[in-house]
Amino acid sequence: MSEMASPAATGGISGSHPGTHQRKLAAILFADVVGYSRLMGEDETATYDALQQLRRGIDPIIASHAGRIVSTAGDGLLADFGSIVDALSCAVAMQQAARDLNAASPPDRHLQLRIGVNLGDVIIADDNDLYGDGINIAARLQAIAAPGGICLSHTVYEQVKNKLALDYRPLGRHRVKNIAEPVRVYAVGATAPAAARLFARWRELIAVAVAGTAIVAGLVVVVVSRSPDQSSAVRAATPQPAVATLAVPARLAERTPVAVLPFKNLSPDTGQDFFVDGITEDIINALGRFSNLLVSAKSAGFQLKGRDVSPEEAGRALDVRYLVDGSVRRAGDRLRITVKLTEAATGIHLWSDTYNAELKDIFAVQDQITERIVGLTAVNLTRLERERVSRKPTANLAAYEYVLRGHADLTNPTRSANHEAQTLFQSAIELDPNYAAAYAALGFAHHEAVVSGWTEFPDDEIARAEALAKKAQALDPATIRAYLLLANIGLYRRDYDRALAQVDHALAINPSDVECYQMRGNILQWSGKATEALPWLEGALRLGSSSPVALVNIGFAKYFLSQYDGAIDALDRALARSPGRVSQLNLHAVLAAAYARVGKQQDAERERGVIARLAPFFDAERFAAQFGTKVAREDMLAGLKAAGFR
Repeated sequence: MSEMASPAATGGISGSHPGTHQRKLAAILFADVVGYSRLMGEDETATYDALQQLRRGIDPIIASHAGRIVSTAGDGLLADFGSIVDALSCAVAMQQAARDLNAASPPDRHLQLRIGVNLGDVIIADDNDLYGDGINIAARLQAIAAPGGICLSHTVYEQVKNKLALDYRPLGRHRVKNIAEPVRVYAVGATAPAAARLFARWRELIAVAVAGTAIVAGLVVVVVSRSPDQSSAVRAATPQPAVATLAVPARLAERTPVAVLPFKNLSPDTGQDFFVDGITEDIINALGRFSNLLVSAKSAGFQLKGRDVSPEEAGRALDVRYLVDGSVRRAGDRLRITVKLTEAATGIHLWSDTYNAELKDIFAVQDQITERIVGLTAVNLTRLERERVSRKPTANLAAYEYVLRGHADLTNPTRSANHEAQTLFQSAIELDPNYAAAYAALGFAHHEAVVSGWTEFPDDEIARAEALAKKAQALDPATIRAYLLLANIGLYRRDYDRALAQVDHALAINPSDVECYQMRGNILQWSGKATEALPWLEGALRLGSSSPVALVNIGFAKYFLSQYDGAIDALDRALARSPGRVSQLNLHAVLAAAYARVGKQQDAERERGVIARLAPFFDAERFAAQFGTKVAREDMLAGLKAAGFR
């Protein structure tokens, strides 16, 4: 993505004096093409022709909505409207036009737009160009938008929410370049409102419950165990001291920070993306097992997928010293893997290599790559860490691909996708009965079915998940996902001691595993140890977790520490990461309590209204009862009652 170089984009004004220029309130639309520099580098002529075709499609749309194109630079476009409703309607129509034009092109040649829309006071120059923060904010909103998406400022949202029937999704407050105050951002789409979709889903689940085929209590707050209450907090744990202090900032600072960017799929078949992403994740996990490296989460590097950023920019965004990236080309059973190691601050390539191999040798190639990277980043190769990395998941490549496909299905949080994932994991086990990771993956699918309310027999599903985790551990004691699954099961049952012990085993194997940091923080927070939880949850963010769960639990922990403004900020940021149904319900409830605690009753009332739509049977006492100590339960219930819950 490139940024327009015009003064309007930067807000720079030479030789101006306050009050000497004509001003107006303007609806500003800022659009930019995703990955334009990369596309130009690959095929300059075709990209230029495609951009001209796109402009021929969208320029008349701007005119038909009474808009004026103020300036263009390369792939960027700035337009001015007299009505904010016209500006947003135009943005929606532009995205539809872009999708229609892309339909005739290969996916890797699509010109996708990001669009930002803002309403602000601007300066009108003598040549009718526009300047000021109103322009800057529109440009920054564009940069936040997803490819093919639109982002709005809060000012725009307030003006259009009752005028245009769109899907408005709050993304929280964002600090943006050259703007003093954080900007509250909303994403917008043309589908039915998310709250309505969630409510429809709730009605479906409740209908099933009324019919006697589900348990309503498990739908309201699924983290509440159906087993008898176990109110004991975590007793003195006995992890290795090195593990217990991993999240201490001083220890994190001692480790060399590395990020693995998503490898590019150079195969003719774009359906091989899942395979290439799987190789990337394998390398991340292998590097994470070296105790002197601090390896960013997969989700951190994957935020840059498809974006044309410099090593310096990527290193700054991910807060790392070294970057690893590469490509994979697959043709039948033959692979060509290219990989390079770059020093982020200087952009200097420290090492690169190309591996030609048979598919059956993929794990040996991964070992060679990780050992070379580790050596170049000056990390000592201990015997234990070598052994951890050299463990081969399976000798059956078809089973390996089944597991990769199953994990891809689990990223789609639906009942049908979960069922498909279970089928794939079971197929992998049938092909290789000794494939530990397949058993752990199948167990996680069963666990997910329980916490999402997709099963009539939650106790049976949890028992099945537990048996699968133990089977995975028996086959390979270094299977981190098995320990994480047992930690999740312990948290579900509120057996905090067991959950903590399991996650500590996993951290001893991979001290950079972001899910482990997040899980350890979750366990401590739910068990009533908010102060101890915060370093682990903040450590998960440092490693680049894109999951909203860490932010949700940071918000909870800060609420229990009476840091209500901090809780509101964390929960607001969590909303920007599309929390799932359960997290969203919990989040809005605690947000309501936090607002009530700081005297913002109108905001608390708004959050209570959201809960009323999402969970008509929400029970404040039942919600508060899930926390691990009497003090925490009473604190939460008092906040909910102050917010108007009964």
